[in-house]
Amino acid sequence: MSEKEMTGAGSIARAIIHGGARFAASYPGGPSTGIVENLIVASAFSPIYVEWASCEKVAFEEALGCSLAGVRTVMIGKHVGINHVMDPLMTANLTGIGGGMLILAGDDPGAYSSQNEQDSRLLGAMAEIPILEPATPAQGYQMVRAGFRLSESLSLPVMIRFTTNFATCTGPVVAEKAHRPEPPRFVERKRFKSVPSNVVENHRALHVKLRQNARLFDLAPYAGFNAVSGEGTLGLLACGRVAAVLGRLGLLSGIGTMSLGTIAPLPEQSLLAFLKPLKRLYVLEDGEPFIETQVRDLAQKNGLSLQISGKTGGQVPWEGSLDEARLTRFLAAELHQTPSKKPSAQRQYPSLKPLGIDCPYAPFVMTLKEMIAEGSLERPIVVGETGCLVKLNNAPYEMLDVKYSMGSSIGLACGLRRSGIKDKVLALTGDSAFFHTGINGLVNAAHHQTDIIVVVMDNRTVALTGFQATVGTGQTAMRETVPVFGPEDVAAALNFELVRVLDANDRSGIADTLQELWQQKGPSLLVVRGACPYIGAKSCRIDAG
Repeated sequence: MSEKEMTGAGSIARAIIHGGARFAASYPGGPSTGIVENLIVASAFSPIYVEWASCEKVAFEEALGCSLAGVRTVMIGKHVGINHVMDPLMTANLTGIGGGMLILAGDDPGAYSSQNEQDSRLLGAMAEIPILEPATPAQGYQMVRAGFRLSESLSLPVMIRFTTNFATCTGPVVAEKAHRPEPPRFVERKRFKSVPSNVVENHRALHVKLRQNARLFDLAPYAGFNAVSGEGTLGLLACGRVAAVLGRLGLLSGIGTMSLGTIAPLPEQSLLAFLKPLKRLYVLEDGEPFIETQVRDLAQKNGLSLQISGKTGGQVPWEGSLDEARLTRFLAAELHQTPSKKPSAQRQYPSLKPLGIDCPYAPFVMTLKEMIAEGSLERPIVVGETGCLVKLNNAPYEMLDVKYSMGSSIGLACGLRRSGIKDKVLALTGDSAFFHTGINGLVNAAHHQTDIIVVVMDNRTVALTGFQATVGTGQTAMRETVPVFGPEDVAAALNFELVRVLDANDRSGIADTLQELWQQKGPSLLVVRGACPYIGAKSCRIDAG
């Protein structure tokens, strides 16, 4: 096949298709959304089925279920979404899998579109599964193809960690011949279950697999993901996209550099061959000192006396993304070297604009704010959510008191009420966040009859991540028509005494209902429904092909 210029996200999507995957599931969130958008387009000319699942845990479980039937599958999520898969993953590593299964973990060093800059490699290591990290789109393509084969050879899920900078970078990609998958077939009747009687045996078998995996990473084709260039007694060990950025800047002679793509377990023999001539090593990686800690351990066990520098010693910035500008400063400060190429413009944080006058959230928020200002309502504690509701932190609203993670507003509101405070507590969530994990909080509020007000702002889309279809709207990612349902149906099934549904532009109705809610005791729910006017807009590049 011919060479094609692609983004990192596009290269991974293309490899998923060519690798013979028949199912992909995700929940929207940068930097992983672009991969899924590419897969949705590619589904028109390939047999893959793509889902926007209700949450990442369900996405993982669906992908795992397909794998158990011998089908190659992928679960795609941003770093905070990978948190949700840990429960089933910590069992799937023991039982093993069927068809090749990849976990594509999109990390966001610098938190350009996230509430933290968590490192998914730590979760992959906790789950004791192989971890790869690509430097270029071409390597991303190759790693996905190799990852499916590795997954099947070890009968383990494989994590491929990538970053925001990788997802948006571009480079040439040459495709390989597409894999022809076997038809689905579930043949194991005893293997895929974890019970107390087999846990220790399966855990022991997992460690045998990991030792086998470590040997494989020193051999082709995996050894090709770990390139060494230059030589000297000073070394740089760069991981993933950081290695590509470092290579672009260019270095003076006298420095040995190793680009590391097989992150865990480490390719020990290849690494030792690189480390032995060195007197000092700098470890450059995005996120936590994950590789640095492992390399220190490897050097100590093998009696190497080289000095290892990195994040823990303060020589390399620990927080934020190691982009070209920061690497340039590092090279100047630590190595007294000036790169031969100037760094590209540093990535800017996206501006978080206030809610527009045409936003369906605006009438409710303005009505609430005005009623508080005129004294007809007491000021509540407003517990918000990830998504467009974060804009309530900005002027002219400035009404967001508490905000943590996706789907947490209702549970947080329940906790605030149980503290014994007298303030009204308002849990403000979006429709997608509600069905993601907020629904669990609603069940808890119904069971304990917690005195909170839940308001679901239903704009019929996941607006902040690219306007994906949400659960309950009547359409799937594959454009299938399915039944429509809403948060009010869930509340009715839970026997909420007060459930109201209003048009987002009905300010008079909103005002009357707020008065009613403020008088209500126990859990109540209001759905404010109005479609976002920008549904259909897309912000990511499509490289399907």
